[in-house]
Parts: sequence; structure tokens; C-alpha cells
Amino acid sequence: MYRLYIGFRLLGEFDRILEAKQFAERSGLSGVFNLIGDNYRDSWYVPRWKELKDIQNVTD
Repeated sequence: MYRLYIGFRLLGEFDRILEAKQFAERSGLSGVFNLIGDNYRDSWYVPRWKELKDIQNVTD
């Protein structure tokens, strides 16, 4: 089981790493994502410009 956080806020629990990363990609959120599981930890940053770019693509 893997838990996905943005900052300290829990976004969800996932059975696979790929599911969690795809959820993070589609969430449209920006900030520091943390994925934590048994013997596994990953963190990455999604900048605000990506969030704005995704919003702009929807409105075009």
C-alpha cells in the first residue's frame, strides 16, 4: 500500500506506484508530492506554471 501526500495532506492510498503517480499527474495540483510505502519513498515537485498551463488548455 502506498500513500500519496501533497505537503502533509493525504490525497489517497494506492496499491501500485504507477496508480499513485498517474493520480498526481491528473490532479492538477502543484506543490511537493510525497509517495510513501513499505521500503519506498519518493518525492517530486510540480510547479505552479504546470497547473496554469493545464487550466489554459482546458479553456482553449
